[in-house]
Amino acid sequence: MAVEISRRRFLQGSVAMTVIGGMSMAPSNLFSNEKEHGELSITTKTGTGEAKFVPTLCEMCVNKCAAIARVEDGVVTKLDPNPMFPKSRNMLCPRGNAGIQALYDPDRLKYPMIRIGEKGEGKFKRVSWDEAYDAILNGTDKFPGLAKILDEEKDNRSTIFFCAGEGMAEHTFKTFYTGFGSSNWLNHASLCLRTVVSGYGVTLGAYPQADLENAEYIIMAGANRAEAIVTPDTMDFFKRTKGRGAKLICVDPRFTNTAAKADKWLPIKPGTDLAFVLALTYVVVMEELYDKAYVEKYFNGFKQYKNHLYAEEYTPEWAEKITGIPAEDIYEIARDFMKHAPKAVYYPGRRSTFAKNDFQLRRAMAIFQALGGGIDTKGGLVFGKKLSLKGHSA
Repeated sequence: MAVEISRRRFLQGSVAMTVIGGMSMAPSNLFSNEKEHGELSITTKTGTGEAKFVPTLCEMCVNKCAAIARVEDGVVTKLDPNPMFPKSRNMLCPRGNAGIQALYDPDRLKYPMIRIGEKGEGKFKRVSWDEAYDAILNGTDKFPGLAKILDEEKDNRSTIFFCAGEGMAEHTFKTFYTGFGSSNWLNHASLCLRTVVSGYGVTLGAYPQADLENAEYIIMAGANRAEAIVTPDTMDFFKRTKGRGAKLICVDPRFTNTAAKADKWLPIKPGTDLAFVLALTYVVVMEELYDKAYVEKYFNGFKQYKNHLYAEEYTPEWAEKITGIPAEDIYEIARDFMKHAPKAVYYPGRRSTFAKNDFQLRRAMAIFQALGGGIDTKGGLVFGKKLSLKGHSA
């Protein structure tokens, strides 16, 4: 069939990616014995001799901060922050500095290998890239190739892929599974960002960023930035809490470092965030605290949503029994949020709880944020602008 031939050609051209992806998930004991495998000993201590400075990007987390690598005799000996990068602003965290250890880890696979033993035996042999391409496409005596799988299955829509990495390698992986004929895949975001990206996407059109630098009032739930995302903008943000320009409400069952730096901590019961947001929305709508001009211009189905809130009686008193947060606190926060809107942010976060209503929670958060007009505006949730990029050589 024409489709199958097209797939084969695609796979043959992009199969190197599968080898790389497979290596990242291979058993870590393949090179654990350096003496047995004759692993080279590489020092990454910074010398005083001649060095090259190469701009690069850190791949140790999703922020992808810019860095400058010091290279001596072909070896990266030090990573420095790139002062021109607006996100990290001349800072490279300990995790980023550890990127050298990942690069020269003795267990890192640096060339393709084919399994020659049974599964679990850990028996592999080193092969050339051409041999690896052929094995993936046509198989070996130990496993079938993709060509045979495609011929037998005919329709691969039921196939599920898992990508262990993220970032730049993930984009290549998406191209691969699309060419394979399936749109079903999982990655780290499936347990982290998937519901928030989807919820905000279908409600607002895209997943936004919070303008914490200019926000005057922030509700932070499902995030612990004082511990988990220690970037310059995080540190700048906490310099403004505690009555120094921005009021922070932390919603978290645990008393985290973020809660310690907040102006108010709400120890919510796990899995009840949706009730909290619905009660905030109830107060804002019933007391007509929302931005009427913004709602009139941009909202769809507002009357139906208002009637639903009223009919279901999503009051702060109702939410108190579910969340454990006093009703008076819910009234206060709803009113204060709208006083500061549009420079008020209900922080999108990542995952508030591993609960089955998480997707609807994100939609409710997006709607509550929009009631104050804080969408794509200074001090609210922003989407940014596209940058024109110059062409580059291959």
